[in-house]
Amino acid sequence: MTTTAPSTSVPSTDSLFCSSVAVSALSAAVELGLLDELKDRGELRFDGRRDGADRMDPAMVRGLLLPLEWAGIVTLDEQAARPGPGFDAAYADRGYFYWLAGGNGSLMSRAPHVALERHRQGEFYTRDMRAVAVSSRMIGDVEVELRFDKILADRPPRAVCDLGCGSGQRLIRIAGNHPGVRGVGVDLAPAAVELSTTSVAEAGMADRISVHHGDVHALPQQAEFAGVDTVTCVFMGHDFWPYDKCVTVLRRIREVFPDVERFLLCDVVRSETAPGPETPIFRLGFELAHTLMGVTLPTRADWMTAFDAAGWECEAVQEFNRPPGGLLFELRPAAGAN
Repeated sequence: MTTTAPSTSVPSTDSLFCSSVAVSALSAAVELGLLDELKDRGELRFDGRRDGADRMDPAMVRGLLLPLEWAGIVTLDEQAARPGPGFDAAYADRGYFYWLAGGNGSLMSRAPHVALERHRQGEFYTRDMRAVAVSSRMIGDVEVELRFDKILADRPPRAVCDLGCGSGQRLIRIAGNHPGVRGVGVDLAPAAVELSTTSVAEAGMADRISVHHGDVHALPQQAEFAGVDTVTCVFMGHDFWPYDKCVTVLRRIREVFPDVERFLLCDVVRSETAPGPETPIFRLGFELAHTLMGVTLPTRADWMTAFDAAGWECEAVQEFNRPPGGLLFELRPAAGAN
C-alpha cells in the first residue's frame, strides 16, 4: 500500500525512504570517485572497473548507482551510467551528502544511544574525520574559498595560520597564490593532520607549510606562530563554544599570535526560525549532528557578544548562500584590549 502525503509540502514516506537510500548511495559514489569520473568523462562504464585492491564488480557499481537514477542524478543502461538532469546540482552539492552520510553516518546511526544522558560521558560518539575534512572542503569550494581568495588578494598576508586546517587545501591554495607566504596548520583530529600533511607534501610545499596536532581550547605557544599576521578558521568556530570557553579561546588566539593583524572566522550559525518547506540544504543535518554531539551552536548575535568580550573588533560580516547560514567575520584585535 502506498502512503500519500497529506499536502504538497509534506513528502510521502515512500519518498523519504527512497531519499535516504539515495543519500547513502550518493555519498559512496563521492568517496569512490564515481561522480568525478562522470563529471570528467561524461560516462561511466560498468565493465573493466579498476584492477587489484580497488576493483569493483560491475553489477555492484550499477546497483550502487540505481538509487541515483531514481533521484534523476544519473541515467543507466546495461553497460554504462551517464549524467542525468539532476547531475550538475548534485555534483555541486555533493559535499553536503558526503558530510552527512560519510562523515557523520556513524553518529546518526547511534542517535538512540548518544541521546541517553548516561552515555554522554567522555568520547561518546565517533565520526569519520577524514570524510568530514574532505566534505568541508567541497562545501567551502562553492563560495567560501572564493571570498577568502579575494580578501587575501586585496591585502596579501605574510604568514597564515589555519585553525582546523582539515584537508590542508586552503593553506596550499594560499601559498600557491602568494609565493612569499608561510603557512601553519593546526587540527585536533589525527586523521585530518595526516591528510593535510600528505597533501602539503604532494603539493611540494612542505618547506613552506607545517601542520601540527593541537586543540584550540589549549593552544600552546609555538615558534611557528611568531610572525603570523593572518589567522583563518573555517567551519569549526562552533567548537569554541559554549560562551565562556569561546571567550577564553578568542583571547588565547590573540595571546599566542602576538603579531596577528586580522582573524578571518567563517562558520555556520544556528537558525532562529522553525524548519519548514523552505528549509535549505544542510541546516537540519548540521543542527541535528551537533545536538547529538552536545555542541553549542551560536547565533550571529552570540558571536558578536563574544568578540566584544574577547577583545576583537568586527570590521565586516559577509553572508553565504552556500552553505546556508554561513557567515564570514572579518576581525582585528581591538585597540587597548587586554
